Amino acid sequence: MVLVLLTACAPAQPEATPSPSPIVTPSPVPTPEPTDDDTEEGEVGEVTTPEGLEDGVYVGNSEEDDRGNYGEIRITIADEKITDVEFIEYTGDGKPKSAETGYEYEEALQAIEELPQQLIETQDVDQIDDFSGATGTTEKFRTAAKKALSGEPKEGGPEQQEDGNEDNETQDNAGSADEG
Repeated sequence: MVLVLLTACAPAQPEATPSPSPIVTPSPVPTPEPTDDDTEEGEVGEVTTPEGLEDGVYVGNSEEDDRGNYGEIRITIADEKITDVEFIEYTGDGKPKSAETGYEYEEALQAIEELPQQLIETQDVDQIDDFSGATGTTEKFRTAAKKALSGEPKEGGPEQQEDGNEDNETQDNAGSADEG
């Protein structure tokens, strides 16, 4: 019995306490830096001037709006200067917007006529003023111009056009719409 009492009163063996595990904090994954090739879906090209572009004819289209209207542009560049701009806005049924095709919205017709000259004068798409009463046409013009300038020339400079080495299939498509 004495032995039982002594055992009961004896100091208890210390229990081993597990030592805490070191906490490992994960390192953040670095975010890659954006490059010039990264574009968000639907983003328009960002080239707005002819600087650094080779001679040739650059073609671009805007997206269709909710009525199916869209714009098409042809920009001629020579010696890093915009020398000629042709812009046609098409209706949802594919007809060019013009008085000859029966399109009567005067502000849009005036914008279609004046916007190309503004681009030749400013040499910068971002310097084109909103055309009062035809902001939709102005946006189609800007979008088409940025897409054109961000792409490659569809036709070469004057020396290639004279040789006939480039196919001129798209050259006069806009004028081939039937009247009536």
